[in-house]
Amino acid sequence: MKSKTLELACDRALAATLGEALTAYAHAAYPAGGSDCAQVARETLLETARQCAAHQDGGLSVRKRQLAQIRAAVKWYCSENPALDAANSESLLTLLGIERSA
Repeated sequence: MKSKTLELACDRALAATLGEALTAYAHAAYPAGGSDCAQVARETLLETARQCAAHQDGGLSVRKRQLAQIRAAVKWYCSENPALDAANSESLLTLLGIERSA
């Protein structure tokens, strides 16, 4: 049986940054009071963000079905957050297999 999760190899600091990206994206893309579907997406992202915040070193388990949304969140966060240092930004993009846009 195929696994429904994906292990991301990241340390505590990178997982925390990923959690920040997911939280910011969830609040921006799915504001409170939206449709039922939007609220489910919001809560799912926020739950994953909480998992990231609680992560210790090693593999971070994320649901494969959420990967596209996580990638979208990271792309958005990196483009909208100029205060994020280049190394953290690059580490997030690399972790999720995202190529940097020119």
